[in-house]
Amino acid sequence: MNVLAVGAHWDDIEIGCGLALHRLKKQKHTIYGAVLTSSEYEVEENKHIRKGLDAYLEGTKAFKEEGIIYLPTTPLPNQQMSYNQKTMQELENYVNKYSIDLVFVHWYGDTNTDHATNWLIAKTAFRKVRNVLQYQSNAYFDNVNIFTPQFFWGFTEEEYNFKRKLLSIHSIEWEYRKERWEREIFDRERFWGHLCGYDYAEAFMVSKLLDNSLRK
Repeated sequence: MNVLAVGAHWDDIEIGCGLALHRLKKQKHTIYGAVLTSSEYEVEENKHIRKGLDAYLEGTKAFKEEGIIYLPTTPLPNQQMSYNQKTMQELENYVNKYSIDLVFVHWYGDTNTDHATNWLIAKTAFRKVRNVLQYQSNAYFDNVNIFTPQFFWGFTEEEYNFKRKLLSIHSIEWEYRKERWEREIFDRERFWGHLCGYDYAEAFMVSKLLDNSLRK
């Protein structure tokens, strides 16, 4: 298969579906990745700064570690994303050019507005793709839209260590968010693993899943 993962920011893909992509890569599928913003931002009260170039260099290093082919798009403003027809068409063109069979994209109900906008762009760009899975990055929810996964990939403790390695490549965010990620991401995926009989699992909401081969 030809697989495309799309994130609003550098590190979103690794958080949401990094191990699923790693497994698909080991199964000899071709993996592409697109990131829609520069991911540059600043938290003044904590004196935390993530520069766009640094995010790009760390992100492309993580892609290389995982074997993801980077597909550039016209950068959208970080923390201010809105529906953009040009970006939608760029993604749609990649779908056609590379005959994409499976897409991973942000969950539609994410409270991060960039993540939610990613879905708005994606649902149009990927309307002809046969298989579309939504992943969760942040664990925020409003008790109205609740992430309710229907599709799980299970992993051993040893396999899960690769996810920790991927996230640590994003060293600026890893240093700033490591404690939070351990509670928000690792504990969540340990629980998902418990649900399906593994040490850990990545879980997805199904937008479309038309190919039975994915269920193996």
